[in-house]
Amino acid sequence: MHPTEGKVFVLLVSGKVKEGQAAAFTSCFQKLADYVTANEPGCLSYQLSFSDSDPDKFIIFERYTTAQYLEDVHWKSEPFGQFRKDLEAAGVEWVEKSVTRYYENGPGYMAK
Repeated sequence: MHPTEGKVFVLLVSGKVKEGQAAAFTSCFQKLADYVTANEPGCLSYQLSFSDSDPDKFIIFERYTTAQYLEDVHWKSEPFGQFRKDLEAAGVEWVEKSVTRYYENGPGYMAK
């Protein structure tokens, strides 16, 4: 058995948009989050959180049953493609973006 088999896959997107564009980003993200919540059972968590010191900086914390689910279902969905188009149409520009991949292997909990 592979050491990550059966482990929840986590994607952490850290980003920052141009000054004053956080509301537009949030509006675009809301549509995608609503779709994911209702239609992607393999997505266990999907949360946008903003920095307490920079209103244009945020993270998106995502948890999936498998990495393959993220790649083959979420990223290939029509709403994910539309999200990218919506950001472009709204003029939202990323200033910073990093994507980090993890597996849940350690102690702790995600909900209480």
